[in-house]
Amino acid sequence: MAGYGSIRRTRVGPRRLKLPSFVVDNFTVQEPENTRSVSSGGNLRVLGLLAGVGEEVVAEPENLEGALGRMVAGLRAALRLRALSLSASVGERREASATSGIAGGEPVEFPILRGKTRVGALRAYADALDEGQREVLRTAAGVAALALDAAHAREAAAQKTAQLSVVQVASEALGIIKEEGDLYPTVLVLTLELLDASGGAILLGDGGVTSLGFEGSEGTLEALREVRFLGPSPWMGRIGGHHLLGVGLGNSEGAVFLTRPTRPYTEAEGVSLKLVARQIARARERSRLYASLERTSTEAISALAAALESRDDTTGEHIKRTQVLAGEAAEELGLDPEGVRVVKYAAMLHDIGKIGIPDSILNKTGGLTPEEWRAMRRHPETGAHIVGRIAGFEDVVEAVLAHHERHDGRGYPAGLAGEEVPVAARLISVIDAYDAMTNDRPYRKALTHELALAELEHGSGTQFDPAAVEALKAVLQRRRK
Repeated sequence: MAGYGSIRRTRVGPRRLKLPSFVVDNFTVQEPENTRSVSSGGNLRVLGLLAGVGEEVVAEPENLEGALGRMVAGLRAALRLRALSLSASVGERREASATSGIAGGEPVEFPILRGKTRVGALRAYADALDEGQREVLRTAAGVAALALDAAHAREAAAQKTAQLSVVQVASEALGIIKEEGDLYPTVLVLTLELLDASGGAILLGDGGVTSLGFEGSEGTLEALREVRFLGPSPWMGRIGGHHLLGVGLGNSEGAVFLTRPTRPYTEAEGVSLKLVARQIARARERSRLYASLERTSTEAISALAAALESRDDTTGEHIKRTQVLAGEAAEELGLDPEGVRVVKYAAMLHDIGKIGIPDSILNKTGGLTPEEWRAMRRHPETGAHIVGRIAGFEDVVEAVLAHHERHDGRGYPAGLAGEEVPVAARLISVIDAYDAMTNDRPYRKALTHELALAELEHGSGTQFDPAAVEALKAVLQRRRK
């Protein structure tokens, strides 16, 4: 076939390049007169290089630089050039380049186009280039454009996926955190991993700092306080040789920054961090609202406990002791912060239902009659009804209601057994019994610590949850050392 044909692009599977007929026709080289400088073996090498580069990058875009480097080196050798170089923009803030040979003199440039936009060039250094060599280099520039397109498309898709991942993971993690102080370390750990940062810091408007990976870089943290944001746009810069990305938290509440030693941050990463900052702001508002409700609830609980204590000094002191023990035992059992919170509040409120018991029964020094026992046994339900009026205390209500259930199912009021009993109620049952045994009551004297533990061990697996018994024993053993 006379002439050199043209580049045609097809869409069958990965993007493939149709090479000119002088390069290959059923692997039989057809060399026009003006391409004698490219040998038959050289044409086959050109075929291998150009036909493989596009497909390699489509399959594995991260191999872009390596594939382009091999193409440049192979073409220089096949076309017998002094040097050949390639430089092009892959996407936002990312460049690809490759050079083979020693450049000298003025190069002949072959533009690399993405659509009608020039994104780079292939530069050939030679004493002269004939038309065959030029056509090969124009073809190579087209192959490079295809490879850059593939890498850019994959990179854009990966960035979009990363943005969605950052938002989803941050939303899920921050949605369950109630303490404001726990928000910032959590978000830094997640964001450093998802956005490939080596360090991060959240600088709060009140002067507070939470940082990770900034050890020994106090000067950088101070410099970041001087950063001023222009509207909602992310800030990018360099301090101390590190690339930095920052986003304001709004309303002069502070900012979140990321750092890494290599590779500037991209606009896409700025968008991701901006989405994270939005999640931080929402989570912070939730935690502050929660703290406000918590203060109100605590005040209500304190008032209830004071009302009970005013009627019965024994019960009031019992509540204080069991609350402290319950928190330590909950941590020993491995409960999360929310679980510990539930246990502590349940310990404070578990006997609040005794407010509804007449003084004649509550302070009786002798044994109770069957009717009096029935009245006494109603206090878990009365307490649950009272606590149920406090917003956000649903789990505490369950523990208050079940704190007289037994491990073997023979307790009251519902006859729950084993893991049917809320864990907070299981702990309180053990601690309640221990405190009752080791302190004087109107109807008997206190037992020793050793006798009380023996009673707990005797009831382990029947009256008490064995794990709860062991947790309390571990706490008491630490206290006595």
